[in-house]
Amino acid sequence: MDEGKISVRYAKALLSLAKEKKVDEAVKIDMEMIHQLFETMPAFNHVLASPVIGLKEKRQLFENVFAQKTNTLTYSFLMLLITNNREGYLKDITRNFHETYRREAGYKAANLISAFEIDPATLEQFRTLIRKRYHTEVDLTCTVDSKIIGGFILQVEDQQIDASVAAKLKKLKRELLANKN
Repeated sequence: MDEGKISVRYAKALLSLAKEKKVDEAVKIDMEMIHQLFETMPAFNHVLASPVIGLKEKRQLFENVFAQKTNTLTYSFLMLLITNNREGYLKDITRNFHETYRREAGYKAANLISAFEIDPATLEQFRTLIRKRYHTEVDLTCTVDSKIIGGFILQVEDQQIDASVAAKLKKLKRELLANKN
């Protein structure tokens, strides 16, 4: 079976069950936390994908890490993944869960990249602008990348606004080189 289909099916099944039990918001928060774990600790994915580490050890790891910190539905789901030997798909499942949740809730995914940390008031202004432009709620994530020097890059699904200093410098360089010839 296609690996992409596996993670999509598990994500949709989890979301459907979470809605049925009216714990979808709690499960969403859990899935965000687990996804962040993959982003901040790449070794976590290696442990889950490792054929050397047995199911007993993985089950113990999940119990130690998630039993007290997640909703009971999320924890049961994680145990089901281990039982079905699907724990290696967890990272993709969390990503697909978020995409499905956003789509069903009518949210637009947006990413704001800046050279420095942005204060909450400015973030709310960005959210308000995106809401007005797209007539929908927005799930805004922020990333700091010093390579853009200053300004920001705003990505809303497949559209991008690049107002970074780095982009303006590249444009200026192209114009100067074009005028030189």
